[in-house]
Amino acid sequence: MSTIPTEQTLQGDRPQQATVHAQNERPERRTTDMVRQLQQLVVDNEQSIDGNRVDFLSNAAQAFERSPQLQQVNSVDLRRGFDIQGYLWRGQEEHKRLYMEYRRSVYPRFQGIPHNTLDVQSHAGAMAGGEFFRFRFSQLGDAVRSQISHFQLRDLIWPTSSYDVFFWHAKGLQRWNPWQKTVECVLESRWMPQSFKISALCVNNGVAVAGDHRGRLCVQSLWGDRGRWPAEISLGADIISHIAPANSLSHASVLVAHNAGAMHTVDLECMRAVDSRTFPWAVNSCAQARDGSHMQCVVGDDTSGQLLDSRMSSSVVSLLGGHQDYIFACDFSPDSRIVATGCQDSAVRIFDLRWTAAPVEVMCGNLGAMRSVRFSGCGRFLVGAEPADYVHVWETAGFGRSQVIEVMGEVAGAAFSPDSQCLFVGVADALHGCALAEFTALDHPF
Repeated sequence: MSTIPTEQTLQGDRPQQATVHAQNERPERRTTDMVRQLQQLVVDNEQSIDGNRVDFLSNAAQAFERSPQLQQVNSVDLRRGFDIQGYLWRGQEEHKRLYMEYRRSVYPRFQGIPHNTLDVQSHAGAMAGGEFFRFRFSQLGDAVRSQISHFQLRDLIWPTSSYDVFFWHAKGLQRWNPWQKTVECVLESRWMPQSFKISALCVNNGVAVAGDHRGRLCVQSLWGDRGRWPAEISLGADIISHIAPANSLSHASVLVAHNAGAMHTVDLECMRAVDSRTFPWAVNSCAQARDGSHMQCVVGDDTSGQLLDSRMSSSVVSLLGGHQDYIFACDFSPDSRIVATGCQDSAVRIFDLRWTAAPVEVMCGNLGAMRSVRFSGCGRFLVGAEPADYVHVWETAGFGRSQVIEVMGEVAGAAFSPDSQCLFVGVADALHGCALAEFTALDHPF
């Protein structure tokens, strides 16, 4: 994982010198001018495809002269012409299409290993359109702004039910209830260790675990008299890349991916690492099989992931190859028959654990790396989040159909509720604003 500084690289602010249109200028003329400007931006980009990110954000801010008109959005607002971030597009669909085309053409595609994206896409299967989840509600504004502290780490949204969605805010760990439309701080940042800059989050079984850029873990119970001060453990210098629940019948524990080239199993009751494995590359993500078996998956700054048996200290059960860049996400299906990986080469690959010599399916995104992948609890769906603008939902029965959710801005994460009835998407962007959105399954009783 790259340790390039983050937020300045991630996001830009709207330039103060952006053109202000006269009050009496006709909306039709303004829209026509915007379309022409965006067309020119696309042409300019084709002539200089390697333009840097700062210019992209500055030009986008000048072209995108609009503000959200709503603070909350529901399905009725969508039928009125609004999008899930509160922008009104009715009559200006061409403007939006060109703007999103421009973003796709210039968004920085960070590569750890140089590769040809077209070659990756040529191996991807064709996808038919599908709709599995329907938008229900989104809340907008800084109150739901997830903190993205590293541009490659985006697994920051954790729902524990359809009514409890956890995310990290500048003020601390927040719980969002989309039905009551409330945000509650459950762990204030002032009670965290000094200079705690979150890089990974996991909320499971009533316990929140946060990791930071200095290799520290903070653990806080969310039940009962939890107190102000979280418990703390240090795993050594360097970034905590990912935290995942670990199966254990005797005690609460998590798997921790460490950029220093290690994966730790941390017992949350005694607050210590009970098992550590080292690798010759930075570890970016890890996962534990959900069926109670001892299988684990670990991926990182290498083109092959590894399947491990937690009972065997040194043996690699199998390699997961076929990637053309570093791997940043992995997850097991609920029955642990398949494992998915999300790679910086823009692809999600599916491996059958009975035969892992090559992926059985390859699915590509629209914009860039796949930073997060998660299976639904029912096993019917897999969600993959790109760094910005696109979240994909695939039907796992053959992986022949997919649903694409389009947003504007940096994606903080996407995850299903444990009952698989809801999908939550977080957007945290300096230009286009912030949102937490809920999508419900088409067979949802509500």
